[in-house]
Amino acid sequence: MNNLIIIFIFFFLLFFQLNYSQKCYQTKFTNFIKSKEQQQCIVNKRFLLYSVNRGEGFNLRRDVYMRVANVVRQLREKGHLFTLVLPPWQGIWHWHNPKLKIFWKELFDIESLNKFVPVMEFNEFIRKNSELIIDSIFYLQHYQEGWSESKGFEIKYDIRPCIDANKYYRKNGGKWLGDFSGQILTFNELKCLSIQGQSSTLVDAIIELMNNKQTILVDRTETILHDNFGDVNYWKARMSMNYSKKLKNIGDKFRKEKFPLGSEFICAHLRRGDFVWAHKEIIPSLSGAANKLKDLSNKLGLKNIFICTDANNEEVNKITSILNESGLIVDRFISQELSPAEVSIIDQWICAHSKYFIGTHHSTFSFRIHEDREILGHSSETTFNRFCGEKEKEGRECEQPANWRILLN
Repeated sequence: MNNLIIIFIFFFLLFFQLNYSQKCYQTKFTNFIKSKEQQQCIVNKRFLLYSVNRGEGFNLRRDVYMRVANVVRQLREKGHLFTLVLPPWQGIWHWHNPKLKIFWKELFDIESLNKFVPVMEFNEFIRKNSELIIDSIFYLQHYQEGWSESKGFEIKYDIRPCIDANKYYRKNGGKWLGDFSGQILTFNELKCLSIQGQSSTLVDAIIELMNNKQTILVDRTETILHDNFGDVNYWKARMSMNYSKKLKNIGDKFRKEKFPLGSEFICAHLRRGDFVWAHKEIIPSLSGAANKLKDLSNKLGLKNIFICTDANNEEVNKITSILNESGLIVDRFISQELSPAEVSIIDQWICAHSKYFIGTHHSTFSFRIHEDREILGHSSETTFNRFCGEKEKEGRECEQPANWRILLN
């Protein structure tokens, strides 16, 4: 009898071990980053939600996504099989519509995103977990005392008293409540993490301080940096952010209708808006920008100019008039049916295919075009260029963008 019990227990444990291993290595995860060692597999279904500072723009948020995706990549390599929950695009100041909410599938190829790390739209996450209480909020913050010049920038993290998290989350009985993309979520706990570091620093903090949590929201993720800006994993994450086929098709159709060979044109990203006063030393006047484009036209033998800009109608009409007087043809992509986010990506996709690109210094919109052009294989000379401010002289005073070349291995 005792022998039968022992045999039963043995086979039960064997079955459990095999079943657990299979869960950690489901075939649907074959394209995903997974644990390097089978025995490292900790938890099968875990979810990481993330958010950013409410005032950040669309193209900076895209950069933050890459930092967070690399957090999930490293967690999965260590056996913590998180799925990344994608927050809707909402509250973007440049869109002038705080209620506008756009899901990732409208802008990006979800299948492509999934080839780097497993992702899930927030609305799908809520649909499958309608009565979910999230285990913990990790609210990232800088150290209140800053960092000392004598020690330099130390890589570190500590649980500290909250500096401003209470503005966004409130205690309700024993739980916390907070707004996440227009949805009030309930949390078991709120922890404020002062952090100096990058994606890998947050990985260490999650493993040490959140190891038993199934579902985590990490807020203010713009606080962390890239592990190594421009390295292989940076570019793998960036390349996974393939635009939706719909938006690429619209951009391709526009190019083929407007420009010889679909690529014989100069693309200019002319940032205006708040940059005119916030970065006035690096922003050209409209006539200065027009003169630069006329010089490029003569040098390159291209008469077609595509402009993407946040300038107002009066400014657009002024620069268009100046260029038209010199015999140049100016085009813009305008749509009343598409969202500002969709128009933004179509602008960038069009610029990615131009013969020559010139952008605006410090603009994340221009940075994303640099990356797109790198992925498509354009030369540095036709990619990393920017307008000079009125008081800058071309050359040493008007430093051109750094050449962040793509790395694939």
